[in-house]
Amino acid sequence: MLLYGEFDSVMNNLLKKLLFIASFLSFQQYSPEIEAKPSDGEIFFNNNVLPELIANECQSCHSKGYIRPNILIYDEFIKRLAIGDSSENNIVIYKIANIRSINPQIPNHPGGQRCLTIEDEPCKTIRQWWEIEFGSNINNE
Repeated sequence: MLLYGEFDSVMNNLLKKLLFIASFLSFQQYSPEIEAKPSDGEIFFNNNVLPELIANECQSCHSKGYIRPNILIYDEFIKRLAIGDSSENNIVIYKIANIRSINPQIPNHPGGQRCLTIEDEPCKTIRQWWEIEFGSNINNE
């Protein structure tokens, strides 16, 4: 017959073993197939768009703690790129190329016009990114 103190000790050990087994069983084994892989658009953004934006010094205003969007974060910037229906007709191109400004002297983008035309960088690369993300222009389907 177990004494009260011995019973507590046995139950304590049993509880520890059960918790150990439960924690072991609850962890999922690592599998490379489960790991999320970046999309083609995200890869293009990191390899092409981001270097163009940094070369243009966009991060001096558009990074953590400054003006939105944080252009260094794909998930934040893609939301802005999605506002529009083509690679030429979207909010990002409007802003940085100063398209559809009310007054040419008052730019759409407070940081100034970053592309002289939409064929210049970084607009050119951003337009390519739009095509990768959303396919052909919606108006041309």
